[in-house]
Amino acid sequence: MIYGFFGSIPGCPHQRGNQALRGNGKTMSLTFVGYVDHCNGREVISNYQTSFSELRPTEEIASMVQDENLRNVTILLSELQLYLNSLGTNSTVLKNFIGSVVGQSRKRNVDIHYDTQRYGDIHPRMRVQTDRAFLPRKYHLNDEPCSIDRCPHPHIIKVYQHDPFEKEPVFVLDASKFGDLYDSNEIVATPKPPEKKRKPRTKE
Repeated sequence: MIYGFFGSIPGCPHQRGNQALRGNGKTMSLTFVGYVDHCNGREVISNYQTSFSELRPTEEIASMVQDENLRNVTILLSELQLYLNSLGTNSTVLKNFIGSVVGQSRKRNVDIHYDTQRYGDIHPRMRVQTDRAFLPRKYHLNDEPCSIDRCPHPHIIKVYQHDPFEKEPVFVLDASKFGDLYDSNEIVATPKPPEKKRKPRTKE
């Protein structure tokens, strides 16, 4: 399966109202899904620090996916758009990576989940192959929506499913319980663009 967690999704009915677009709980929701797999005995690899996963750089995880040497594992990729952008728009490398992601998830029981700020930041090829698109929303404990990114008050995160659409939240998280699973202040490093291979010159 491939899940995407987004800060905003244009046109989504759950997007309406006074809501924080940043700090809305997308990485917490991503982390929670990985944590559930971990508790069920599944290996988890991530490109950001958590208390339960194996930390690897984004480029290394991408190589592992493309080399097809993964089985029965869950991969968590925060800020996926940074890596996709580094590959270049509509490049062959980009298409090959997305093809590998889809192939791994279908044939080798590899679940690949990601988060990003905006729905449109993810390449259309990747969006089409995403099995579930989620939109987390942050609320105060009195069920009032929170519109402040770094609000100091306790929160719950209601995770809505945009595609396929579900009216009610698919799950609700207590931020005070699951926030300790990862470092919310960590900044995912921008991946280096892959080196272009030069074609050998032909002798005249």
